[in-house]
Amino acid sequence: MGRLHGGDMLSLLAEAGMLSARKVTRGVTLLASLDDVEFKKPVKLGDLVEIRAETLHKGNTSVEVSMKAMVMGEEVVSASGSYVKVDDLLRPTKITEELEVSSSHDKMVKEALERRAKRLEGLNRNMRFDVHDPTLGLRHRVTTSLHVSPEMTYDGRIISAGRLMKLMDDIGGTLGLKLIGYTRYHDDSSPDTVVTVAVRNLSFYSPVRLNDIITIRAGITYVGNTSMETVINVIREDPSFNVIENVSTAYFSYVRVGRDGKPKRMPEYIPSSSEEKLAYSEALSRRGMQRMRT
Repeated sequence: MGRLHGGDMLSLLAEAGMLSARKVTRGVTLLASLDDVEFKKPVKLGDLVEIRAETLHKGNTSVEVSMKAMVMGEEVVSASGSYVKVDDLLRPTKITEELEVSSSHDKMVKEALERRAKRLEGLNRNMRFDVHDPTLGLRHRVTTSLHVSPEMTYDGRIISAGRLMKLMDDIGGTLGLKLIGYTRYHDDSSPDTVVTVAVRNLSFYSPVRLNDIITIRAGITYVGNTSMETVINVIREDPSFNVIENVSTAYFSYVRVGRDGKPKRMPEYIPSSSEEKLAYSEALSRRGMQRMRT
């Protein structure tokens, strides 16, 4: 389709955010949460992309960072997130560096603090122990497992958040392709495809370490006229210590597009099981709240 993959963009944003955060944390820094990501315009083959990241607020152990991707001076993707400084045992540790933010950023800082307060209000510290499968009962679902090898990590110890998000986006996009009946790519007559347009409620409850086994579970929760939503859940297993933890649960939205890049109608979808009806209702609520925010 001649577009930058949505998962690759997520990876670029996460890495830029981490570099900005580390200028303040001065140590090992992990992505703790990624607030709503908006893909406003596609990044096309041949575009020159500029990724910008700014640290707006410093807390006791974490910082708030704003990220965006620009093409020819136009913002095409926006995101914000929280990064936490950790010690050698991957426990949150105090940030001692000071942070100076220009007064011209007062509005951005205020918005970052509002997002932080809302995030902390909804934070459930027991989520890392909730390993139930949120895709059970959904007819369109897929699960994959893989071993965390050295090339997937930052420093040979911890998985790259960008790499993990790309994997999550890949499996969510695969569900979308299966839904629209995608078969294979043809250079002369490209079939319809799905593109990432948003990511919601992405928080990381537990770091993923080298040699962990991660299981990624995805299921379709909503299908509209041209868009769909998937819930994507990641579980880590440490075989050495028989530890199983919830890493993240997030919602990825995709739009079906044709060869011309324009949205096309999705196949009809009517939730039938009790699990599908509940997931559909919750998805409508999330979409309604997003419309109010925008």
